[in-house]
Amino acid sequence: TLLALQQLSAFHRQQYKIPIIGIIGSNGKTIVKEWLYQLMREDKNIVRSPKSFNSQVGVPLSVWQINKEHDLGIFEAGISKPHEMRMLQNIIQPTIGLITNIGRAHDENFENQKQKVDEKLKLFSSSEVLIYCKDYFLIQDEITNNKSLRDLKVFTWSKKLRADLLVGRITKSVSDTEIQGIYKNDFIRITIPFTDEASIENAIHCWTLLLYLGYENDLIAERMRLLSPVAMRLELKEGVNNCSIINDSYNSDLGSLAIALDFLNQQKQHPKKTLVLSDILQSGQNNETL
Repeated sequence: TLLALQQLSAFHRQQYKIPIIGIIGSNGKTIVKEWLYQLMREDKNIVRSPKSFNSQVGVPLSVWQINKEHDLGIFEAGISKPHEMRMLQNIIQPTIGLITNIGRAHDENFENQKQKVDEKLKLFSSSEVLIYCKDYFLIQDEITNNKSLRDLKVFTWSKKLRADLLVGRITKSVSDTEIQGIYKNDFIRITIPFTDEASIENAIHCWTLLLYLGYENDLIAERMRLLSPVAMRLELKEGVNNCSIINDSYNSDLGSLAIALDFLNQQKQHPKKTLVLSDILQSGQNNETL
């Protein structure tokens, strides 16, 4: 039944020639997808993955939503073991690829990080362009050395290396962050209403992709200021008895936990902080280390 669902969805995808953005990464896929939707919804009729529908079942259900009214698709893909990405590639067939990062999630099912990166990159075997951060050296090395991606155009950003978007000074205030950069020899900047490191990185991914699509930076900057949080990912809510609650219940892996703790540490409004932590599965670490 799963194979039938996947084949049916792959056939459905082939009926539409619209550009499709495919997103992979250990963290940030859903937020980048939702922010890209927020940034481009005024210009395009966008179909996208609901919530975090990025699994072997979630991807075909997401792609099944495409209809003749849409002119852009944004879908995320997640895998937990080898040989899963080939089928997702057949279903999504992204024309534009974006990698957020590669962390430790699902490590236990792969021989090493290199194998995991190679497996994830299979999503872009027939894409036109791949957008990523050159500062993740493992990603950079695998893209450079992967024979199947040799003809794939890349569009990159970096804080350290030569790239299409060179990110410079990042200045945080109480409630927002200004990010400066150089693009096509021009000095440009954006401001986002967030200060945590994960949001800054996710925003730069979106910034890079919109620059690739030809958006003017003035328009990008105007819309970046209006980005809103994504539900169930670092969602800050007001609780009873003068407390605040951070809901990060979508993800449970060490990378997500580090991001959540970084966000928690930025909250200065209460003297006491409490972490409610569920089991962390598929970490690739033995129980004692975990």
